[in-house]
Amino acid sequence: MTASNARSDKLVQVEREAVTAALLQAAAHLAQGQDAEGILRPFCDALVAATRHIRLAWMWLGSADTTIIRPTYAVGAAREYAQALVLGADEATRPLSPGLRALAGGRPVMATVRSDPAFAPWRAEALRYGLEVAASFPFGEAGDGKQGLVAVYADEPDYFARLGWAPFVAFQHLAQVALTQAALRDRLNTLASFDSLTGLLNRGAMQGALERLHGEACQAHETYGVLLLDIDRFKLINDGYGHGVGDTVIQEMARILREGLRAEDQAGRWGGEEFLCLLPGADCAITGAIAERLRAGITAHSFAVSAGHALHVTVSLGMACFPIDGDSVQTLLNHADMGLYEAKRDGRNRTARASDRGRSLFSTAQQLEAALTSGQVRPAYQPIVALADGRLVAKEALARIITPEGVLEAEHFIEAADRFQWLHRLDHDMIGQVIEHCAVMRNSQDPPIAYFVNVSTDLFHHAERVQDLLQRITRTSMPCCADTDIEKPLVIEITERQFLGDFDAVRRTLAPFLAFGIRLALDDFGSGYSSFRYLTELPFAFVKLDKVLVHRVQTAQGRRILRGLQDLARDLGFRTIAEGVEDKVYADALAALGVDWAQGHYFASPRFEDTPELSG
Repeated sequence: MTASNARSDKLVQVEREAVTAALLQAAAHLAQGQDAEGILRPFCDALVAATRHIRLAWMWLGSADTTIIRPTYAVGAAREYAQALVLGADEATRPLSPGLRALAGGRPVMATVRSDPAFAPWRAEALRYGLEVAASFPFGEAGDGKQGLVAVYADEPDYFARLGWAPFVAFQHLAQVALTQAALRDRLNTLASFDSLTGLLNRGAMQGALERLHGEACQAHETYGVLLLDIDRFKLINDGYGHGVGDTVIQEMARILREGLRAEDQAGRWGGEEFLCLLPGADCAITGAIAERLRAGITAHSFAVSAGHALHVTVSLGMACFPIDGDSVQTLLNHADMGLYEAKRDGRNRTARASDRGRSLFSTAQQLEAALTSGQVRPAYQPIVALADGRLVAKEALARIITPEGVLEAEHFIEAADRFQWLHRLDHDMIGQVIEHCAVMRNSQDPPIAYFVNVSTDLFHHAERVQDLLQRITRTSMPCCADTDIEKPLVIEITERQFLGDFDAVRRTLAPFLAFGIRLALDDFGSGYSSFRYLTELPFAFVKLDKVLVHRVQTAQGRRILRGLQDLARDLGFRTIAEGVEDKVYADALAALGVDWAQGHYFASPRFEDTPELSG
């Protein structure tokens, strides 16, 4: 071997090592690429940076059925050449370029500029930039409908022949794997972002879209609108026609929204039968007009549910406008939700923007949330006495919020708790405090008294909170907790209107407490609904007579009703408790009828027992 050949071999070895090192460095970052461009760009950058002999590397990404290719990214000394390059424009009558041949064959193609006839239209320009040879590497995924191409140009005709294909092909295989993984990630992200029934964005994706819209609107000082839409009485559709028809209605609703919104608007399935619409650039007038157009269009639409039978559906919409209704995403969503609530409350099939009352309710909800977090929700205890002899027999715990300005009674915040689905938090907090209080008082009361506390159905939908309360009862060793034959001091009150409908569901929700031996009281008895059936279906120990009925004790008809209820209670074996007893006249009249217990301001007002100076 001559010295010249040895030097040549040494130079080739050095060049090969430099290129290989660059490709290895690029390969180390393949997993970091979140998309195809992020994977292939480092390939181009690494090769150009590794050696002066590679004058140009460019890439293209596009659809598999694309007939014309223009580089989407180019790097290197000859990148201006790539910027003017167009492949496929007139190749029907001449040989395909190396890049198109690589895509067609699915394997790398090498071509020299001076001899390959496909270079004829660009040969002079390529040689002017010092380009002598090109290697094209195809990328793509079978069935994905997308493909990519990387073309690398060197300044020596035998450059790739001398270095060998191995490093380039090895990188191509690694990059192909990374591209396949990126495509899988894209598909998974797509599946995670879209609702499978409607094809609309799901709640998570819509939340992200709203946050992006909000950021853009804040930066550009623009307005936008939010619509929250709910199908009226959808449960009746599901129960009456079946879930298949219900799904069809939801799918058709999604189509109507897509067609009824502007091109720049977005619609998504917010959950169940709720949809969220985002209206970029819309002020309150435009938002209201779009909402009304959607409502009217849906009302006029016939939903086919079977051959020859159509269903008419209405919707209620709540709207909010940025920045008038709030300067944060959550505030706007809350205002749209409040508008929807008011539209439902006022008769459905209408559009509403949160009124002053609605905004006040939202403000109260914020106050309640802060109070729950900071421990400002406290029970005030109102005594319950035996009418026969005036003995203290029980106390009812009534939720209060302690503020710097004074004490808020439950009537000021219970609707907000219900609307924003925080009743379970309120119930859990109150029962927990009653349990602790009962444990502290157990040794000072002889005999022990009962403690009544109101419970909503919302609590029973949160099994973890129910379990926590039962564990706390055991842990604090409430009187008689270990003895199932002795009455427990804790009594939970439920209001009959909360449990309309499915009695089996009522039993299931109450089962954890009943199994523990905790007693039940039916609150507001006599205010309507299906009271008598409840008395036969559930094991009540107490029935609390509604104060409106109690106040009729001074009328002959009222006394007859109350006497009949008292006789029924005696026969069924539960005690009656009269609510709202305000003076001695009521108390004496109720006692004469045989009503067992009573509570009201005549006996005592609710008080914070550990803070005597505060009245409930």
